Amino acid sequence: MKENIWGRMLNLDRRWIFLFIGVVCIVPFFVPFGLPVIPTRHVISIFDYIEELGPENAIFVSFDFDPGTDPENMPMAVAITRHAFARHIPVFFTANGPLAQGMLESGFAYITNPLSEGYFHVVSWSEWASYREMGITDRSELEAAWEADGHVLPDNAAGWVFEGRDFAKLGYLPYFSLVILGMTSSIAAQYPEDMNGNPLVEMPMLQEHKNLREVDLATTFSGTAACTWWITFGREKIGLPVAFGVTAVSATDYTIFIQSGQIVGQMGGLRGAAEYEVLLQQRGYFDKPDRAFVGMDVQNAAHLLILFFIVLGNIAYFAGGFHKKGVLLKGRR
Repeated sequence: MKENIWGRMLNLDRRWIFLFIGVVCIVPFFVPFGLPVIPTRHVISIFDYIEELGPENAIFVSFDFDPGTDPENMPMAVAITRHAFARHIPVFFTANGPLAQGMLESGFAYITNPLSEGYFHVVSWSEWASYREMGITDRSELEAAWEADGHVLPDNAAGWVFEGRDFAKLGYLPYFSLVILGMTSSIAAQYPEDMNGNPLVEMPMLQEHKNLREVDLATTFSGTAACTWWITFGREKIGLPVAFGVTAVSATDYTIFIQSGQIVGQMGGLRGAAEYEVLLQQRGYFDKPDRAFVGMDVQNAAHLLILFFIVLGNIAYFAGGFHKKGVLLKGRR
């Protein structure tokens, strides 16, 4: 019996579907759709909290994830860091494992890559040693003195970041939950040196923020329950404000912390990162959103195509009368 169009549609080789999915996932990288992403209140609350901070404050950005959740967690950490750097808020970078420390290095390299538009130009600890000897450690005075000596910020750079003044890469230590607990008394006691071997006690940002009690916010990005360590040993022990960035699949697990008021806010999955990027653009920090926004175009396109196939399949099933005939379709393979 000759198969009609509905039967052929239901028996479509699945490889064609895979091909269509592949095409719609590739196209947005070259032709962005720019589908709207509207920030939610849980993401806005984190942004507004950081917006109130400045050079006299400090935050922690903890890379508590491994390569498995990099596509979701990395854009969150990057967006928060870019916001802090743009506002000259000192950032302590930590990681909850060896692989997470690799993620820290990767994320920091992306933010400070001279080939990227809107990157932050790093001035290493040793490069501005002479300024420290002259007692120039105030953020605005340091940048003014640095540029007065002939250092010119590249056209595609968003600003300077001075190691030890604007950031310190602390990295990973074993039993990280206990490291957090120890930092409530002293950061330098846990990390005598940073990842580059620079002495923490000499860093101006450490001298101004000696422990977690003197830090204004801890942001943790994780695909596991590691983020709850910051609640247990930071928020509940010393009242440290905490914000989460978690994978989409685990976002609902942490809603209880939002409802209880234990966290400032939460970014959930790639969507949460894209919302933060949109806020950075709307508030004039950067000209356009970053990778998460493009990733949402890809995700949305794939989802729309899948919905299209589902609707089309149901139309073919009922229009072709297969729901009455009980015909065994060849597509069941």
